[in-house]
Amino acid sequence: MSTNQGYEYFAAEKNYLESKTTEDKISWLEEMIRNFKKHKGSENMLANIKQRLKKLTEKQEKASKTGKSSRKSIRKEGFQIVLIGPANSGKSSLISKLTNAKPLITNFPFSTTSPEIGTLFHEGIKAQIVDIPSMGSELFDIGLANTADLVIIVIENLHDIEKVTPLLSRSTGNRLIVINKSDLLSQEQLRKLEETIKSKKINAIPISCLTNYHLLSLKEKIISLMNIIRIYTKEPGKPASLDPIILPLNSSVKEVAESIRKGFSKNIEESRITGPSSKFPNQKVGLSHILKDLDIIEFHTK
Repeated sequence: MSTNQGYEYFAAEKNYLESKTTEDKISWLEEMIRNFKKHKGSENMLANIKQRLKKLTEKQEKASKTGKSSRKSIRKEGFQIVLIGPANSGKSSLISKLTNAKPLITNFPFSTTSPEIGTLFHEGIKAQIVDIPSMGSELFDIGLANTADLVIIVIENLHDIEKVTPLLSRSTGNRLIVINKSDLLSQEQLRKLEETIKSKKINAIPISCLTNYHLLSLKEKIISLMNIIRIYTKEPGKPASLDPIILPLNSSVKEVAESIRKGFSKNIEESRITGPSSKFPNQKVGLSHILKDLDIIEFHTK
C-alpha cells in the first residue's frame, strides 16, 4: 500500500483507526478520501477505502432502520487538546481566546455543563481544543482527557497541580500546565513564579486571558508539542508561500518534495534552505537534509 500521502491523510487515517463508533469511522474515511493524493498505482488503495466506506454506510443505514445506533461521542479532529482544571480557573476564557468557540463565561463555578469544542488556527496549523466540565462538577468526566494528544492543565497557582495530576494516571498524551490570571499578580510575584518554573524545569507557562499575556507564546508552545514542522516553499525570485506544508518532525528535503508530487524529488537539481536548519541564508543542501520548523525551501529543477 502506497505511503505517498500527506500529513492530513495520515492524521485522518490515525483517527479512523482509533474511532470507536460507526459515525466517526465514516467521517474519517470521508476525510481520508478528500485528502487522498491520486497517482499511478494508487487506484487499488483508493478503491479499498471507498469499499470500506460503502460497507460502513450500509451498516449505519441498517442500524437507523432498526432503531440501533452507535453511542454519540465527540469526533476527534486531528490533534486533540483537552482543558482540565478546577472551577473558576478560566478554562472557558482560555478556549475563547485560543479558538473560534464562544462559550458561556461567568464568575460562577461549574458554568460549563457539557464539553465545549473549538478549533485553534495558528500559522497554517489547526488543532481541536475541548473544554470539559470542571473538576468537582457532577458532570466532570476524565475519559476524554485520557485519550487526548495534549492535556492542558489550567490552574491559578502551582499548588493546584497536586489536585489535578492524580486524575491523569491513565492519560497517554503530553501535558502542559497553564497558570492563568497572572494579571492578579504583582510584578514581583510574577517574576518569582517565572523563576520557579525555570529553575524547577516545570513544563508550565503563566498567562492572562484578560491582558493576553503570553497567549501567543502558549500557541507556539502547543505547536511545539504537536511534533510537526511547518515548511514554506518558494520559487526562485519570488517570495515564500503563505501556506506551509505540514510534515512530521525530522522530515527531510526529499519528503517535502514527494509531498508536493510523487517522483518530484528525482527532478530536483538543487535545494536551498533559509531558516532554523540552515547555517546561513540560502544554504545549498541535499535531499537527506533534515528540516526544522519554519524553514523556507527553494527547489531548482532539472
